[in-house]
Amino acid sequence: MEQDHEKQYWEVFETKVRPLTERQQRIIAYKFCLLVENDLDDLGKGALKLLEQLTADHVSVQDCESYREQLQNKLPDEGTSPYSPLIWALMPHTDSYPAWYSAAIVGFNIIDLKISTFAELTHLTEEILSTFLTMM
Repeated sequence: MEQDHEKQYWEVFETKVRPLTERQQRIIAYKFCLLVENDLDDLGKGALKLLEQLTADHVSVQDCESYREQLQNKLPDEGTSPYSPLIWALMPHTDSYPAWYSAAIVGFNIIDLKISTFAELTHLTEEILSTFLTMM
């Protein structure tokens, strides 16, 4: 059953999220990161604020890189941390790691943290996508 939900999750990202603008893809990653907000310290909350600004295109690459490095330096040796989704959400959009793919990995981190499931994140993604359609 969970494999079916994972497959549906990836299908939504590959068919519906991938064609979106980078800004829209980052909004999805940010909305996912809001799910870890209560587990964040000051550094994490600062990164979350930066992510919010990133969805509006008001952030320098250097700021994102600086926060990513600080978060990576505080990661535990094993397992997923509440910092993990933030790190992926702050990844630069590249050919190797486009923003839609990074957003999908943010979701995997949320699932690893046992905060949500594939089915719940797929539903959340569909809700976000529907808000994009109403904005057009």
